[in-house]
Amino acid sequence: MLKTVYLWLVSFCSKIFSKTNSDQIVYLLSFAGNENFIVRLAQRVKQEPGGKLVVLYRPNCVKSAHELRAHNIECREFSDNFYFLTHQLKTIMQAKLIFADNYFAFLGGCQFDHDRTRVVQIWHANGAVKTFGWEEPRTKDRSASSKKRFQKVYDQFDDFIVGSAKMGEVFCNSYHQPIEKMKVLGYPRTDRLFSNEKKTQKRKQFFAEYPELAQKEIILYAPTYRETVTGETYFDLPQDFTAILANLSDEQVMLVKLHPHVKEAISHLKKQHLAHVFWVDDFTTDDLLLVSSRLITDYSSVIFDYTLLENARQIIFYCYDFEKYAQIVGIQKDFNEWLPGKMVSNASDLQKLLQIPLPDAAADFSVFNHLWNKANDGNAISHVLENYFYGN
Repeated sequence: MLKTVYLWLVSFCSKIFSKTNSDQIVYLLSFAGNENFIVRLAQRVKQEPGGKLVVLYRPNCVKSAHELRAHNIECREFSDNFYFLTHQLKTIMQAKLIFADNYFAFLGGCQFDHDRTRVVQIWHANGAVKTFGWEEPRTKDRSASSKKRFQKVYDQFDDFIVGSAKMGEVFCNSYHQPIEKMKVLGYPRTDRLFSNEKKTQKRKQFFAEYPELAQKEIILYAPTYRETVTGETYFDLPQDFTAILANLSDEQVMLVKLHPHVKEAISHLKKQHLAHVFWVDDFTTDDLLLVSSRLITDYSSVIFDYTLLENARQIIFYCYDFEKYAQIVGIQKDFNEWLPGKMVSNASDLQKLLQIPLPDAAADFSVFNHLWNKANDGNAISHVLENYFYGN
């Protein structure tokens, strides 16, 4: 009931605010990692007469906002509340171009004139292992009013920026959108994976801070969080996982990077003093991918970035709860057909794989990348900017 009332208020206020327009561009930020694109976007917007970029960010993106402000980009924190309705919604309704990196429920109530305002979904992952939208198992149990509300948000997007036709298909199925809306321009966040200078700099920074890891085989364990039927997030490390750690060689070290949604689980694991585990809090998951020879994950989207790196030698999918996860959260139907590595369901099989020496050369992920990273060539940001500022 409260959601319905709030969306009615969004609709009412948006009608008032949409009576005037501007050349303003808005970026709705809820996930870190796309700062390079936002900076380039701001630089391009400044070239437009009267052009201005405003970033509206969720409270979890304070660090990103701080980084963007250093580039003189206007950033405003926002939440779904009365202040947003009376002050910040106006900024959105008067924009001529809106980039969104997620599903934002309030968009369902916005009364856009799509001949004047273009709403673009840029998303927060390069590919999809989990299901979402209409493909998520829990959606079928939602009320008719909830389903209608979801579809209103999906229909607001004029374009979907994707790095492959495969990801475009996922959006078509998940959001019930036509293929014509899918713009295979490349996923902007992947550009950093092609910058040898930036990668080298980040690796030097890492090993300067942790020189004891320079001669080690670094294994990154980066699982995603779990969800209950009602949507609460959690993560429980399998008990037999500690046996794997104890049997790693002295030349191996494991970095564990859990999802920020499960902070309590991170704190709990740190107290256990797990063998061969090295905790790195001052580097992001993206940073750690650059120094890891092996990646252990499950249903996380980190695989779509990792396969583009020259240091990537092996991906292992440790899916000890595959059936349960598929039933509650949902997994893409063809996951087993394209996963770029071996899947194991128990600690014993995982341990066997970790004991096999790695090859000297990087793994060949060309088939996987042809499917999921086809348009990611290091110039995705340029392709996107050219599309929206030169009328391509």
